[in-house]
Amino acid sequence: MARRGRTTRSNRQAVVVTLVFFFISALAGTWLLSDGWRDAQDLTWVRCEVVNAESQRGGRFASVPWYVVVHTADCGPILYQVGTNEDNVDGLAATFEPGPYEFKLGAVSQRRVQGETLLDQAAVAKDIRRHSSLGLSKK
Repeated sequence: MARRGRTTRSNRQAVVVTLVFFFISALAGTWLLSDGWRDAQDLTWVRCEVVNAESQRGGRFASVPWYVVVHTADCGPILYQVGTNEDNVDGLAATFEPGPYEFKLGAVSQRRVQGETLLDQAAVAKDIRRHSSLGLSKK
């Protein structure tokens, strides 16, 4: 009879450990999958010094097949995906000149620019405008 009690206790422990594992996995998965929603919050213009830009093609299963990677001196790489396609991505990348720009970044991208994220990913800009001494001009 004592043996049966131990088996039940060990089974109960296994069930509890399994449930805790699945609960933590569900929380982590939800956090990772909500990245796009969290990045749409707290949009702010952030000033960065652009060095150059290049067009890139996404991977096989990319949600956006074409995008522009803007390399900055002080904010790291920033992706721009809005309205890009195979026909216009090279022209859009060519319009970037070295100098100050402002990027509209969400909450997650702002933390990425500051280097405060767990995952080493590039920030994603929602909008871009050139910053000049005379004022701002829309890109």
